[in-house]
Amino acid sequence: MKKLVAVTIVMLSVVHSGSSQTINWRSLGEDQRNVIQLNVGFDYGVTAQAVYGRAFTFIRPVMVGVDFSLPMGENLVDDFKAKLGVQIEVVEMGGFSATLRIFSIFRRYENELVRIVSFGSDLGLVAGYYSPTWHVAGEFGFDKSIVSHLKHSDVMRSYYPRIRDGWYIPSGGHFYYGIQAGKTLGQNLDLTLRVGATNAQHSDEEAAVPYYLQLGLGMRF
Repeated sequence: MKKLVAVTIVMLSVVHSGSSQTINWRSLGEDQRNVIQLNVGFDYGVTAQAVYGRAFTFIRPVMVGVDFSLPMGENLVDDFKAKLGVQIEVVEMGGFSATLRIFSIFRRYENELVRIVSFGSDLGLVAGYYSPTWHVAGEFGFDKSIVSHLKHSDVMRSYYPRIRDGWYIPSGGHFYYGIQAGKTLGQNLDLTLRVGATNAQHSDEEAAVPYYLQLGLGMRF
């Protein structure tokens, strides 16, 4: 149990839970099926994110997307998160819209004591008012690290010789909730803002600063 708690604490330090692509379905033109976004913000630390999405219609509007985010530390490639998934507009009524998000997540984190890789999921719902030039919505989601592998360093083994490498299931999760807003700029640019808070699952360790903030600039083409 102590090891599971340790995994949770470590993973929560790098999960970047709230980082996600922000979509205004009403601003997408018929000739604008591709979207790229660059996001920066605070999410357990200062983070940067690059996103690509491809929109199409399959009964309902759908966007398949992939994103890559990393904390702005000294070594930019030792910790990162990659997500692959879909967003589906499940309700559209007048200006109201609701979108379901389903993503798989791969994370990597390493320090002088341990290297952790983790597979998980991010399920969320975004609902609000959308016009062709702006939108404002609330969001709620659950980010779950389903299975994690720990490989300990020699430094760690020097303190705990009997410690074992291996897989741990499950290894932690947290809820996030907040608001997002966006404003179109010209014919194909979008400026977005997301702000919210997080709560750890069960009685897991809470983040020191349980809030997230994200500013983004997107381009449709």
